Amino acid sequence: MLLLLVDIDGTLLRVDRTVTRRVWSDAWAAVLGGQVPWNRLDSMAGKTDLQILAQLLGDRSAAQAIAPAFFDTLAQVAVESIQSDAISLCPHVGDFLHAMEQSGTTLVILTGNERRCGWHKLRIAGVEEYFVEGFFGCAALKRSELVRQALHWARSRFPAPLPVPPIVVGDTPNDIACARAHQIWSAAVATGPFSFDTLQAHQPTACFRHLGEVALSLQRIVSQASMSRKLIIAIDGPAGSGKTTTARLLAERLGYTYIDTGAMYRALTLAALEQGIPLTDDALADLLDRISIELRHTPSGQRTFLNGRDVSERIREPDVTAHVSMVSSFPSVRRVMVRVQQQLGRHGGVVMDGRDIGTAVFPDADIKVFMTADLDTRARRRQAELHQSNPTVTAEEIKRQLDQRDRFDSTREHNPLRKASDALVIDTTNLTIEEQVERILDYVRQRTAVLNSSSLEQ
Repeated sequence: MLLLLVDIDGTLLRVDRTVTRRVWSDAWAAVLGGQVPWNRLDSMAGKTDLQILAQLLGDRSAAQAIAPAFFDTLAQVAVESIQSDAISLCPHVGDFLHAMEQSGTTLVILTGNERRCGWHKLRIAGVEEYFVEGFFGCAALKRSELVRQALHWARSRFPAPLPVPPIVVGDTPNDIACARAHQIWSAAVATGPFSFDTLQAHQPTACFRHLGEVALSLQRIVSQASMSRKLIIAIDGPAGSGKTTTARLLAERLGYTYIDTGAMYRALTLAALEQGIPLTDDALADLLDRISIELRHTPSGQRTFLNGRDVSERIREPDVTAHVSMVSSFPSVRRVMVRVQQQLGRHGGVVMDGRDIGTAVFPDADIKVFMTADLDTRARRRQAELHQSNPTVTAEEIKRQLDQRDRFDSTREHNPLRKASDALVIDTTNLTIEEQVERILDYVRQRTAVLNSSSLEQ
């Protein structure tokens, strides 16, 4: 049994913006007189109609007092003004609704719309029949209040606990936030005013480009997110094996946080080179106490900041690459870095890649993967990565560097590069990035089933 709480505007359908504004303007003029002070409103997206009214009036109490009369008029104007020529369905809505009906999923509306306006839009769009109930923004200042109402309704309708939490399906960061506030899941769809990357930055349980992807991936959503205890996924391997790109995409698909531990060592290396610090254990450990290294999640992905400066591209340049193995080999440096990495990943819901994640940082990680590839393939990949910043570098030169680094990383005294005994080994020589991600996702599903079964037995 699955319960989806689905938004209307931007998720299921789109209404001509000029028509929406005209409906509000006509209702405002009829009830309050004059023109709508649109300059007081930053956006309608993700807000309840009562919240919008309060923002336009600048007074919550006044909004609640005038709401009954205002929304009566708003609904009347909406029914007269919003017709089929003003509405279009978002991409693949029909596929989504049909798939949910076939699977026996319970669909409930969760929207900021006034109740009568919301049902009218659904009726005009021809999709009203798919939804058994609705929770609307005419009596809620906050969207999270709608989720509270929906969960109360669900408890009365389904006395037994649902096998998986309800999922809020919406197109705004507010949809994601209201789900998180009630510790349920969220599926964000980039069919409204917010891009896929912007929504992903708010860390929904899963993020999709349209509802068709939700329909195709519903079982994956359930199996991946059923990680109520959010897994720790460790990916190790030598340079050029594809682990960084794969780890980043895997985190995106799972709605997890990606932590690039190699970037942390690279940032320290860059700081030492720029400040002329000797590459010794004591000097680097002292430097670590004086600098700030941050991994920030942004709409464009994870970025690395050194003392507040974005160095994401700079740390990939040859001078840093040539020294990072040495910097990462010192015991004091590794002790500090491992402690920081363990703090970052302690709550789970992370994909972390490096050289010793599954053996030293998180030896008890839920999922361990060791990625490898032949030296020629890894050299070609690294050359492609460096082409823009260093177009003259040759594959043979990179091959020599990688071979040297492999030997150094594998033979260093402290936490050398090695495969954990319980890691899944993936040779990526002849695999595309998508194939690598899918192979790990399949393994995650298998391991999740085992872990969940163990939890139930306990």
